[in-house]
Amino acid sequence: MFELFIMKSLSSQEFRDLRNKFRESKQHKYLSEVSLIADKESTAMFNVAGMQQLIPYLMGKPHELGKRVHNIQRCIRTVDIDEVGDASHLTFFEMMGNWSLGDYFKKESVERSWEFLTSPEYLDIDPKKLAVTVFQGDENAPKDEETALYWENVGMTKDRISYLSAKHNRWSPGPVWPCGPDTEIFYRVGAGDLPPAGSNVENDEDNWMEIWNNVFMEFYRDESGTLTKLKQQNVDTGMWFERMVKTLQGKETIYESDLFLPVIQSIEKHTILNYQENQRRMRIVADHLRTAIVLINDGAMASNVWAGYVLRMIIRRMYYNLILLSNTVQDWYESLFNEAIAFFGQQRKLTNPSAILQAIKDELAQFKKTIANGTKLLQQMIDKHPAQLSGKDIFMLYDTYGFPIELTREIAREKGISVDEIWFQKSLEEAREKSRQWTKEMFKKGIDRSKYLDGVQPTKFIGYDQIISESQKLIKDFEVDGQRVLIFDQTPFYAESWGQTWDKGKIILDDGTEVEVVDVKKYEWVFLHFVK
Repeated sequence: MFELFIMKSLSSQEFRDLRNKFRESKQHKYLSEVSLIADKESTAMFNVAGMQQLIPYLMGKPHELGKRVHNIQRCIRTVDIDEVGDASHLTFFEMMGNWSLGDYFKKESVERSWEFLTSPEYLDIDPKKLAVTVFQGDENAPKDEETALYWENVGMTKDRISYLSAKHNRWSPGPVWPCGPDTEIFYRVGAGDLPPAGSNVENDEDNWMEIWNNVFMEFYRDESGTLTKLKQQNVDTGMWFERMVKTLQGKETIYESDLFLPVIQSIEKHTILNYQENQRRMRIVADHLRTAIVLINDGAMASNVWAGYVLRMIIRRMYYNLILLSNTVQDWYESLFNEAIAFFGQQRKLTNPSAILQAIKDELAQFKKTIANGTKLLQQMIDKHPAQLSGKDIFMLYDTYGFPIELTREIAREKGISVDEIWFQKSLEEAREKSRQWTKEMFKKGIDRSKYLDGVQPTKFIGYDQIISESQKLIKDFEVDGQRVLIFDQTPFYAESWGQTWDKGKIILDDGTEVEVVDVKKYEWVFLHFVK
C-alpha cells in the first residue's frame, strides 16, 4: 500500500481564499493590513513585515481582536534590488502572517502548519517534498529539541530536520525588539520527483526553497544585545505568498505564474521579443511596474527623499530596461502601462488607475530629459576617449547627472568601446558609504524627513562650465541641529564626491547677505550648501 499525493493546482485568488478559510477555522480574526509606506516616526521607509504593527501586542498589550489574528500584508524590500530579474527576487511581495499573542505556542504552530500544507482538504503537498530547520542553540537559548520532536510527531522524518545557528534560525524585526528562535519550512525544488534519501537544508541547501517561517517570540533584545524573557510566549509566522503560488501552479519562477504572466505577455507583444531570450529585463520591467503601481496607489509620489526616491528609482529603472529591450518604446509604453495597471488592479483594488498612470508619465517626462542630456555628454566623452571610457567619467554621468550605468554600458558596447568598471564600482561603493553616513546624521528617528527635501527637484550642476553664477534660484533655506543649509535650483559648487573635496566660496543672497560655504553635500542629486 502507498499514498498518492497530487498537490492542488490553485489560482492565486483560490490560494488566498483557502488560506483565509483555514485560519478562520482556527479562530483567527482578520487583521487589517497597514500601508506599504511606514509612518514618519519610523526609521524604516516601508513596512517590510506584517508583524510591524503588532510589536506592542507581542510585548503583552491586549489586542482588541483577541489573541489570534492573521492577514496578508503587502511589503516592499529594495535592499537586494540588483538581484531582481533572477528567478526569485521581488521588490514588492505579500506575506501571509498569523499570530498567537500569548495563546498557543510551538506544538500547535507546528501541527497547524503541517495540516495546512499536507491535508487533502487544503494544499495536499507530499510530505516527502518538505524539510524543516530548527534552532541549534547558543549561549543565549537552548537547542530547540522540543520543536524538532513536534515535527517528528506530525510525520516529518528525522533526516529532513536540520539544526542551524542563530544566523539562520533566530529572527527579529530589528536590532531591538521582540525576537526568538524559529523553525523554517522548505519545499523541494531540485531535480527529480522526490529528494534523495538524507537530503535536507543543511547538506543540500540549493535544492530547497523556504516557504514558511514560524518564529517563537519569547525574548526581548535590548540595545546591548541582552535577551530577557517576555511576559508572554508568542507565535509570529510568515508564508511567502508568491513562492507558494508558483509552487502550487508548478511554475519554475513566479513570473510564469498567474501573478505576472499576462504582463510578461504584454511586454512580449509590445517589444516583439521572446521572453525566454530576454528574461531578466522583462522580469525587471514587470516587477518594477507592479511595485510602482502599488506604491503610488498607497500615496507615494516620486521625489528626491525617502519613499519618494525609491519610487523614482524604480520607475526609472523600469523604463531604461524597456529602452534596452526596444528603441521604439516611446510609441507604445503608455499602452503597456495601461494594460499592467488594469491587470494588477484585478489582484488588488486600485483607488485611481488614471492618476497612477499620470504619476508614472510625469516622472518619465523628467527622466527623458536626463537621458537626452546624459546621452549628449556620453557622446562627448566617447569623442575624447574612443578606446575606453574612464571610470571617473562614467561615474560622473551616473552620480552627477543621473544617467543609468546600464545605458552607458549598452551604448559603449554598441560602439565597441570598453568601460573602466573597476574604478566605477570602487567609486560607487565609496559614494554609497558616504550617503549612508550622511543619511544617519541628517535623517534621525523622529525627524519629519519630508519637510527638508520632499518636492525638491534635483540640483542642476553647472560647475563644469562656470564657477560664478548669478541666475540660480534659492529653493530651500533651513537648519539642521543649528547648521544652516541652502538649496538652489542650480549651482557651480562641487559637492564632495569620489575622493574630491567640495568647492569653497561665498554666496550673496537676494537681501545682500553674504554667507561662506563651509561644506557641500549631495543627497540623492540635491546639492546641500552648508553656510555660516
